[in-house]
Amino acid sequence: MGPGWEPQGCAGQLMSLPGSRVQLLWQGRHARVGRWRLTVLHPEPDGSAATNDRSLVIRAEVFGRSALLTGDMESWAESRVLDCCEKQARVDVLKVAHHGSKTSSTESFLDAVSPRLALISAGVKNLYHHPSPAVVDRLRRHGVRVLRTDLAGLVLLRFGADGHTRLELPGEPR
Repeated sequence: MGPGWEPQGCAGQLMSLPGSRVQLLWQGRHARVGRWRLTVLHPEPDGSAATNDRSLVIRAEVFGRSALLTGDMESWAESRVLDCCEKQARVDVLKVAHHGSKTSSTESFLDAVSPRLALISAGVKNLYHHPSPAVVDRLRRHGVRVLRTDLAGLVLLRFGADGHTRLELPGEPR
């Protein structure tokens, strides 16, 4: 997780669970998970941004494919990512920030990231009415294929060593 989370919040509660292992990550840090190479593009080490803008933004790479995992970042953090790491932000797959909220996925961010596929994680009939129709429209105008968990259910995306990408939609949303 990124720095700056309050002990009384959800992140703090997760950190205090028995057996929890927490690694603080910030811009410029690298990690490996199995074959995946992870590069943290955001946040900065001081952890002073607003709550959603403290979300970890991670570029994940395996077998020559890349994905950008954006947490709940909003437009302020998007501009910070582009300021520091615009070339690294260009990926094949974008996990759309903040469940497709209208506070994220700006034109300039989508221009720079230029994904072929966007995944939006949102609950069926969620209280916030995510994703925003404007964000879905913006993604489509950029020529991005959009998959939404509120419509497709579980989305499994597998990058193979053979260079093939496999997409599975094993079930309906609940």
